[in-house]
Amino acid sequence: MNPAQIHISSLLVRCDPCHTDRVSQMIGTIDIAEVALNDSSGKLVVLLETDSDAAIADVLTRIQLLDGVTSAAMVYHQACDAHDLPIPKGAII
Repeated sequence: MNPAQIHISSLLVRCDPCHTDRVSQMIGTIDIAEVALNDSSGKLVVLLETDSDAAIADVLTRIQLLDGVTSAAMVYHQACDAHDLPIPKGAII
């Protein structure tokens, strides 16, 4: 684990359309995950912000094993030094 690094990734999750809301709620209980988009056809876009690629793999596996999920795959990943990120004006550090 390297707290000086930030890993941003996105996942595409497909689930049975009748389980979209439940799957979205279950993913929402994962601290480092946020459901950014979902639709009635069972597609969800999930954003992850972690401090390691191992955490991404762990969450991806957890999502793949959720009841109702038919597939989950990482579609984007970027790692950067946390010190290089711009800090918004007025942010509390």
